[in-house]
Amino acid sequence: ERGGITLIAGVGAEKVWDHLPRHIETIKEEGRNVLWVCDAMHGNTESSPSGYKTRRFENVLSEVKEFFEVHKAMGTYPGGIHLEMTGQNVT
Repeated sequence: ERGGITLIAGVGAEKVWDHLPRHIETIKEEGRNVLWVCDAMHGNTESSPSGYKTRRFENVLSEVKEFFEVHKAMGTYPGGIHLEMTGQNVT
């Protein structure tokens, strides 16, 4: 669709049900057709004892699962997920 909009949701593990349904309802009320993407990386960032920014895999996975659960419950389409990776030892 020309001029399509992608909305990226990233709120952190165990917070998706608190925030995403409200966003979805607002978009539905506006009659917009958007692509929903989950960014489970930025809402789950922590600092390790060495000072490196890191993420716990279980938190990232939890947010992705909640993202899909919310969309299923609301009858909307989860369009994708955003992930970041590196080959470097960062933690």
